[in-house]
Amino acid sequence: MRILLKVIIALAILAIVGGGIYFYKMKNSKQDLKLETAFVSLGDIVQTVTATGRLQPIDQVDVGTEVSGTVSKIYADFNQLVKNGQVLLEIDPQKAKARLDQVRASYKSSQNEEIYQRKNYVRTLSLFQKGGATAVELENADYKYKNAQSSLIIAKSNLETAELDLQNCIIKSPIDGIVLSRAVEQGQTVAASLSAPTLFTLARDLRNMEVKADVDEADIGSVKVGQRVEFSVDAFSGENFTGEVQEVRLSPTISSNVVTYTVIIRADNPNQKLLPGMTANCNIIVEEVLQVPTVPARALQFKPDESTPGYSPQLNEPPNAEGRASAEKGIEKGFSVKSKKQNRGSVWILGSNGFLYKQRVVIGSSDGTKTQILEGVEVNQSVAVGVSAITEETAKNTAVNPFMPQRKNNQSGGNRPPRM
Repeated sequence: MRILLKVIIALAILAIVGGGIYFYKMKNSKQDLKLETAFVSLGDIVQTVTATGRLQPIDQVDVGTEVSGTVSKIYADFNQLVKNGQVLLEIDPQKAKARLDQVRASYKSSQNEEIYQRKNYVRTLSLFQKGGATAVELENADYKYKNAQSSLIIAKSNLETAELDLQNCIIKSPIDGIVLSRAVEQGQTVAASLSAPTLFTLARDLRNMEVKADVDEADIGSVKVGQRVEFSVDAFSGENFTGEVQEVRLSPTISSNVVTYTVIIRADNPNQKLLPGMTANCNIIVEEVLQVPTVPARALQFKPDESTPGYSPQLNEPPNAEGRASAEKGIEKGFSVKSKKQNRGSVWILGSNGFLYKQRVVIGSSDGTKTQILEGVEVNQSVAVGVSAITEETAKNTAVNPFMPQRKNNQSGGNRPPRM
């Protein structure tokens, strides 16, 4: 029992000593506030819309065949440059030749039949005019002659088709370009049905490419034809390529309730580094202003209070309503008529006397980090962006701001701001 009592007493003593040490340290680690400032500086404001797309040639052609047969010879291969009219492939022409001979014979027979029925009609007409043939005989001769004419037209059409099929056994390039893909091998049988099978895919020129990028519906309103685009590809990390918005297509693509629009971006490819099918990570520059006065976006959101270093209500707030109206009128007096119709805000400027004062400004573009200031402040002016807490221990290692008012020990007033 005594041992338990001693343990309880020891624990109580330790708790009292520990609490005293804790409160002593808390007292000596009293926090103070430090004003965070930034300079008005010249910078670039760039607003972008991000999108992802695929690279492809501007002019791409799929070469197919209208006839069926066995591939007998191939004259072009992957990555080969070809000219317009150059032979790419041959299909065995034996079946086409046999059909052509058959159709040609049928056409010759139709010709003979047409000639015979025409002579028979002329002869019957002459006899009818002399009374040697009846009207029924003339009508029958006319009927057979017209049928022979129609058969001759059909036979001629079949002959032209058979001749064209024979010509189509030789597949030629429709453009000057490069072979991107070849889908057949020698000896393979191709069958042409309702749709022509693709044998080759040709690109006209890989020195000019385009990106089909998908832009979210929330951003498509900012994208316009002619805007500059910067994009990168995984094959060349760290290297940026440039392009231009060529077309904004109106037809939407809906997938899993996500609506996107296709934007066509043209890009030069003089060194042919960019290859078809590469993924392009695009930044469409929708607004860009260069070397303009900027402040951190935090400066426009900063609002001091009584605890803010350098803040003095007597300096920053006129004593009455009449004074406030007069001050606001004086602040706006320097703004142009045009600027009064634009977005306005305010920043807190750190003066040379170490005190803060409020300054109204006209706001321009913003990229979320920096904001353009059209009127109200000048470059190199110091603006407040926030307040941070520091302890007395770390304050000894912090450089003193020469523009901040320094309090003297054993004085109750300190530096007082001048009257406005």
